[in-house]
Amino acid sequence: MLKFTRLKTATRPHVGKSVNMEDLLFATFTNIITNVLISRNVFDNGGEGESDVRVQNFLNELIEMVTTVGLTDLFPILERVDFWSKGIAMDIYHKINFIWGDLIMERRSRAITHDEIYSNSTKDFLDVLDGHGFPDDQIALVMTELLIAGTDSTTISSVWLMTELMKSQECLDKVRREIADKAVEGDTLNEELLLSRCPYFQACIKETLRCHIPGPLIVPHRAIDTCKVNNYTIPKDSIMLVNVWAIQMDPNNWEDATSFKPVRFLNSTYDFKGTNFDYLPFGAGQRMCHGSIAAHRGVQLVVAYLVHYFDWSLPNGKDPSKLDTSAKFGTTLKKDKPLYMIPRPRENYIVG
Repeated sequence: MLKFTRLKTATRPHVGKSVNMEDLLFATFTNIITNVLISRNVFDNGGEGESDVRVQNFLNELIEMVTTVGLTDLFPILERVDFWSKGIAMDIYHKINFIWGDLIMERRSRAITHDEIYSNSTKDFLDVLDGHGFPDDQIALVMTELLIAGTDSTTISSVWLMTELMKSQECLDKVRREIADKAVEGDTLNEELLLSRCPYFQACIKETLRCHIPGPLIVPHRAIDTCKVNNYTIPKDSIMLVNVWAIQMDPNNWEDATSFKPVRFLNSTYDFKGTNFDYLPFGAGQRMCHGSIAAHRGVQLVVAYLVHYFDWSLPNGKDPSKLDTSAKFGTTLKKDKPLYMIPRPRENYIVG
């Protein structure tokens, strides 16, 4: 049975050894989320231990099942006869209840009251849900949605950001100098200073989300009324998939659209609020991603630590400028080939 492990100190990258960055970042973001949700780590060995691989494979399978477009998503008229999709849905439902069942039962045995939730600041999100009397299956579904939403897209974005920084030594040097000069107090990174005093680093994050948006079709929308868009009639209740990747890579909207150029976001008005329809990494309107602030902060802090405290190289002395940036299109936009890198602690944090 899959178990959640007790909270332990996170394992630092294996110095001098090749690391699969997707596995490492996925383990990091998963542990961040699960510490908020249940005060425990899922991964103990940076995603490389035997039990870690088993947990990661299970979560990846769950993410794939949840995010895959089903037959009835494309042809709603077949909903009554689409037993295959219904079977997958029931499989997901049982697996979700299976992964959270023991943990929820353990919390139930503690019998936390509603008043205790707000009298003790050390309670986690599961305690809050349990204290409000939600049934087990609803708690399991909510926890799963938060776990998937908080790990998959942030991992994809961080991998792409590390890839682009490695490809351009000039960009990497600028980011390191900016972080060292403006966001480090003593030997500690200040997260708030990363946001307020590091415009070039923020521009790199924005450009990464423009070129490599993790959800190219964002969340499906439904037309609540029949309407017309550019002379196309959209029937009521139609499911709409907006290709934001195409919008953000459109040469009519962006000069040299296919190139990674963070400087385009310096002194610009583009942000993550969804108010400019040329740039929508988190969507727009009422259905935009409600975790955009948390995702942005997570990516900036984790990547800042990686580039500030470690030097990175590619296995077998490969030239970073020739890194492959081809993507694997689907419901998410992942890097096609895994990014393997070798970390070494930096003796001097300021690039000389």
